[in-house]
Amino acid sequence: MRRYRAFTLIELLVVIAIIAILAAILFPVFAQAKQAAKKAAAISNHKQLGLAVIQYLGDYDDTYPLTSVTTSYRIDSVPPDATWGYLSYPYMKNVQIFTDPMDGAGVTERDTYPGTPVPSANVPPAFRAEQLKYNLTLKSDFGVNTQFFNPWGYNCPLLFTPFAITQTQVGQPGDTIYGISSIWDRDSTGAPKGGGNWALDAPCVFSLAGQDKRPFVSGCTQGSWWFGGWNPTGNPNAWNVYGGVWPWHTSSTLAVVSYSDGHVNAKRIPALTQGCDVRNGWGGRIIDPNRYIWDLE
Repeated sequence: MRRYRAFTLIELLVVIAIIAILAAILFPVFAQAKQAAKKAAAISNHKQLGLAVIQYLGDYDDTYPLTSVTTSYRIDSVPPDATWGYLSYPYMKNVQIFTDPMDGAGVTERDTYPGTPVPSANVPPAFRAEQLKYNLTLKSDFGVNTQFFNPWGYNCPLLFTPFAITQTQVGQPGDTIYGISSIWDRDSTGAPKGGGNWALDAPCVFSLAGQDKRPFVSGCTQGSWWFGGWNPTGNPNAWNVYGGVWPWHTSSTLAVVSYSDGHVNAKRIPALTQGCDVRNGWGGRIIDPNRYIWDLE
């Protein structure tokens, strides 16, 4: 008669312990690999968006797309509004690349979250599909360096008048930020909400002598509009702690950066502010123009 030997309780516990140890070792590795894959996907998205803008430049006399054409935020207005992403869309035809893989905000949240100027349900049915596409580009996780590439004049004579610069105005395209990872809002705990933000503020705009380094906007009685600048020592849970920039990657320490020449990398927040004495609400100054990577010089 054949006899079978079963595992003893101790042997089973040893096997379970070994499996638990292996899991404890491998799960963090898998998590890191997943995060690395998402960062690579975000960099790829930024690369495609940057190339789309470069193609746009080729068709529009080297002029960058406006962050907003009419500031109505409506596709059914006359003329219709358009964001930089909406204007560049024909060159990529993929609305999904406006989303960072680390941002959990879905289509509905980006379309309807409080603060969305015009949810797609608020326009006539014939315009809703285009309004949704517009809103997804408005809530893009790729935010443009608005103060230097697309300043908004204030009271000129319209309340908001967007301006655009040309590629020839960028002194060092390979060292000038065009777009960067962004955020729309944060809740009371600081958690990201609402998606990204198509436009954001630079950490500094004034030189040590107090000169405004942004492109001049003519005919505006009150200068340029802003979003409140950077506020590193203000409310720690505010959406604009970093002027709308958000480090989605590597445990919220890395932001994906796109440059005017089309190349992309990832940087930590301190690296983004080199050459700038960052203070709340643009209270700081550009102290080293050679290291500052936001202005056009």
